[in-house]
Amino acid sequence: MNDEQKDISEGIAEALQEAERKDRKEQEEAIKAIKQFTDQDEDEDSLGDITLKSILGGDILQSRFMLKQVVFFMFLVLLAILYTGNRYACQQDVLLIDSLKVQLQEERYKVLTIESELLNASRQSEIVKELKANGDSTLLHSTTPPFAIKQED
Repeated sequence: MNDEQKDISEGIAEALQEAERKDRKEQEEAIKAIKQFTDQDEDEDSLGDITLKSILGGDILQSRFMLKQVVFFMFLVLLAILYTGNRYACQQDVLLIDSLKVQLQEERYKVLTIESELLNASRQSEIVKELKANGDSTLLHSTTPPFAIKQED
């Protein structure tokens, strides 16, 4: 049984060594594939072959140039959103200003109307007419002209 156990342990050892060789080989192939993918001969600024098919298919988005510009494109989208929001806020402010101008003009007209009515009602002739119409006043027009009182120092 010793011989059988030795044969079995040698077989297991060989199987383990074979599995390790396969794992190393697979790792080396994976490393080569990664290096090949990352070390492409394509120029960094090159977009590759630009065709309608590559644009519509989205292949152009995978070019190195486009991948390096993702942050810039995100910045542009942010600026567009801010611009749109600012434009909307400005339009709302302009509408508010216009409505306030109309309201202010209406208030000015009301003030002018009330002011002219008060000026008209405060004339002496209008006051006399009101007093005569009510009939409850003992006020009369002065028959003597006004005169200045001189004071000696």
